[in-house]
Amino acid sequence: MSNQAFLDKIKELNKQANIKEWAKYILSNDSKEIDFPLKSISFALGKLLDANIYVINAEGTLLGYYERHRVNTQRVRNLIENKSFPYNYIHRLANVQTTVKDVKIDDNLTIFPVEKRANYPEALTTIVPIKLSDDRLGTLLVGRVQGEITEVDHLVIEHAASMIAIEIALEYGKIEVEIEKQIAGANLAMSTLSITEVKALRGVFNHMGEGTMEMILTTSEIADKIGVTRSIVVNGLRKLVSASVIEQRSMGMRGTYIKVLNPLFTKALFGNMEQ
Repeated sequence: MSNQAFLDKIKELNKQANIKEWAKYILSNDSKEIDFPLKSISFALGKLLDANIYVINAEGTLLGYYERHRVNTQRVRNLIENKSFPYNYIHRLANVQTTVKDVKIDDNLTIFPVEKRANYPEALTTIVPIKLSDDRLGTLLVGRVQGEITEVDHLVIEHAASMIAIEIALEYGKIEVEIEKQIAGANLAMSTLSITEVKALRGVFNHMGEGTMEMILTTSEIADKIGVTRSIVVNGLRKLVSASVIEQRSMGMRGTYIKVLNPLFTKALFGNMEQ
């Protein structure tokens, strides 16, 4: 094995994956501004290895991919479009605890469509568990229509899997922090509301409908419908604006525009918040 060949490929991977932007993402306080670079790493690795690349999390959601070889059927393209792989396949991948190189196309772990076995008899799949410490975060799949994975290729793939593990863990951590912030914000907003304001806001959110994040409503109509004064509805909405639960602006004769910024508030409002 050539150390220089390995280093050259790592440099090219980092360059193509735009690793500098990835570092900015990690260090940024407002990292929503920068795209999470799973797609760029998939693209870089696929170009480098002349392979199809798929990054799947533990639940079977496709987080990034690159198709060097146009071998997929409409069935598989639909899976990719829906960003979700079948449960049975994900379950089989979960049982793979260490890297398995060059799985043949007639194996049920292949990433290639079974319908294409006759067309690509030499197609090989390499399966790499994505782990951080002992936590299984997903799977990296490398598919080649021909050509086994070399020792240098293997090291590059393992390096990429480590990068991806950090990215996935970072994103999971960000999601958990955001949920905690939303729960705290929802509970804080609830603590400022009077009993009548809670009643009024339940009327507003019932009118809005489950799953609806924005609408235009008339506060006087809502007040009449639920039997409170208009001022109670208005005061309740103002408190939600102050708590960053909603965004609100007047639409003149059309009414008041409301956009929900904290979707967990409705759970607190209707008493089914998990704390």
